[in-house]
Amino acid sequence: MQPNLVKTFWRQDKTVINAWATLPSAFSAEVMARAGYDSVTLDIQHGLADYSTALAAVQAINATPAVPLARVPWNDPAVIMRLLDLGVQGIICPMINNRAQAEAFAGACRYAPAGYRSIGPLRAQLVYGEDYVPSGDDFVITFAMIETSEALQNVEAIASTPGLDALYIGPVDLSKSLGLPDLYDLRQPGMQAACQKVIAAARKFGRIAGIHASTPANAIMLSKMGFRFVTPVNDTHLLRSAAIQALDQTRAGFSNP
Repeated sequence: MQPNLVKTFWRQDKTVINAWATLPSAFSAEVMARAGYDSVTLDIQHGLADYSTALAAVQAINATPAVPLARVPWNDPAVIMRLLDLGVQGIICPMINNRAQAEAFAGACRYAPAGYRSIGPLRAQLVYGEDYVPSGDDFVITFAMIETSEALQNVEAIASTPGLDALYIGPVDLSKSLGLPDLYDLRQPGMQAACQKVIAAARKFGRIAGIHASTPANAIMLSKMGFRFVTPVNDTHLLRSAAIQALDQTRAGFSNP
């Protein structure tokens, strides 16, 4: 069975550069993957993809070296298992606030006796090999999102959960929950302190710390802090900003012949 390249990078202490895909398009996911990102995460929570578009997107990403991941809408075992069966190599689960929720999430991603994932990896076994079931627990990556003050308070208990690979900060929700003045400023002292607390918990229990960085500059800063999974781009934001820039440049040229 082929290795999960994200885990390979982590063993080499490399920071994985992840792209965030919100558009309901296999082609846009393929564009992101072929740009050279280490992984592409399909946002099934706030993005616009459904199961059918997720399947097509994973098929497109599988034609590249990028690792297909997905953020699920909620800590729902049925959705988690279905996405894993179609070939997603890792799950980012939102709003994990305590150890019990982390255990439920990790268990849905692991086969017995480590968890309670139902066996039936229809496409995953086809693509990744006949030994997918005995090797699946080591292959699949589990990210628990830290997005609330409760989660931050319980971060060590969450990080200690068997079967959990990584903690992933959702900075906007976490900033809102902590009452920070700027939801998008990752450099403000309160967010920096939260980041350090998550990194420390991850290191204590042998987990990886990841974060939604939003910009390349933030991603570089956060990698230097110790994060080994950073998301600097979002396909919708890239398209919108490039469209606005091109429009502004064109209009400026019209007014300055």
